[in-house]
Amino acid sequence: MTWRLEIALQTPAHSALGDLLSYASPAPLLAGTLVRVPLGRREVLGVVWASQAAAPDPQAEPVALREIAGALDALPPLGDAWRDLVGFAARYYQRSLGEVALSALPPQLRDLSAVQLARRLKRRDDAAGRGPVPAGDMAPAPTAEQTRALARVAAETGPFLLFGSTGSGKTEVYLRAVAALLERNPQAQALVMVPEINLTPQLEARFAERFGASAVVSLHSGMTNPQRLASWLAAHMGAARIVLGTRMAVFASMPRLALIVVDEEHDPSYKQQE
Repeated sequence: MTWRLEIALQTPAHSALGDLLSYASPAPLLAGTLVRVPLGRREVLGVVWASQAAAPDPQAEPVALREIAGALDALPPLGDAWRDLVGFAARYYQRSLGEVALSALPPQLRDLSAVQLARRLKRRDDAAGRGPVPAGDMAPAPTAEQTRALARVAAETGPFLLFGSTGSGKTEVYLRAVAALLERNPQAQALVMVPEINLTPQLEARFAERFGASAVVSLHSGMTNPQRLASWLAAHMGAARIVLGTRMAVFASMPRLALIVVDEEHDPSYKQQE
């Protein structure tokens, strides 16, 4: 049986192609699976958005569908939440699904074949260390205000607005909230966002000191393409428990995301106005 896949691609500008293009596959693929497909004379990366059995009646399919070149099945599919976010952004900015989806993925990932990706993942697995162990004994004793804030976070579902002047100890609240999350759920992930790139290294150093360098990755536009790919893969595969970054980090694939911290949430840098 042949399966019909609806795939999001980054199509040429002004090509008048729709949001999703249809391709044939010899096997069903889950929504969110990354695939390589022919587009014109090129082979490009796409994201499966839907899969269904092709019509058995050849008269019902007036156009013969091109078959996918292959699936990057070494990676788990991108989750429902990630695809929902891409769909929201595409509607909000009036862009195609494929343009937003492929822009949200690391540039280097778009050029990897299934074999190249499998080799890279094997090297990453061979070099991977153990997951983080929350080091609560390294933390200073919390103040009364910090204790009250953490109690609210533990007891309620949020969102929460943590207000305090510079140096009042907000970052320690973030650190302890993340530590409590990881103690409750060994598989959970946390996203910590900052408004500017220059704030990332100092915050990453504090989180790495508390949780271990292998548990923390950064995502921002100042990174090289190989660095962005490595961080994205660590987040997507669940190896990175904490992702730090600027606004682009919101598009990281974090299948076990359970806590989001937006540091300096009032800063206008979080939303580009150009």
